[in-house]
Amino acid sequence: MKIKILIVSALVLIIPLSFLFTGCSNEDENKAMDEKISRLEKEAEKHIIYKIQEQQSYFSKHKTFFKPPDERGTKYGYFPPIFGREICYGYYTEINADFISKTTIDAVYSYAVQDYCNGKWGFELKSYVGAVFAVPITGDKQLKTLSIVCKNVEIYGRIPSRPEYINGVVKCPNKTTKVY
Repeated sequence: MKIKILIVSALVLIIPLSFLFTGCSNEDENKAMDEKISRLEKEAEKHIIYKIQEQQSYFSKHKTFFKPPDERGTKYGYFPPIFGREICYGYYTEINADFISKTTIDAVYSYAVQDYCNGKWGFELKSYVGAVFAVPITGDKQLKTLSIVCKNVEIYGRIPSRPEYINGVVKCPNKTTKVY
């Protein structure tokens, strides 16, 4: 009888402990996933800001913008590469020749949108859009650049609209927030 009570007591202690450890494991996994998402989004934000700064620098020298090739980027994973790396953002650029005149490129837009992460869709990332506008300096024939980078406030699936330049002000589109 004492052995049965001891076994039952042991089982009663083991079962709640297993629930406790399982709960911690899921909590740790969620925290790790949140950190991964945050890291990927920060990398994408930095990359778009870099692309915008690159366009501004190029414009100051050449008085036009350039369209770089689209790229898959923001790699996340383990090193060395034999263990695999995830590519979680795709980057692309659009140019707008209609902004001020029909003959030169007067605005450029850069986007960072979630890629397929090597087939691992277990999380959603926010999109980014950046823009550089070439605008006339009041009373001068020279142009200056104004830029902005916006982060989508909604999750995956929504490519942000383009930022706007209206009456001397650059602003983010609806459902985005300015990050640069």
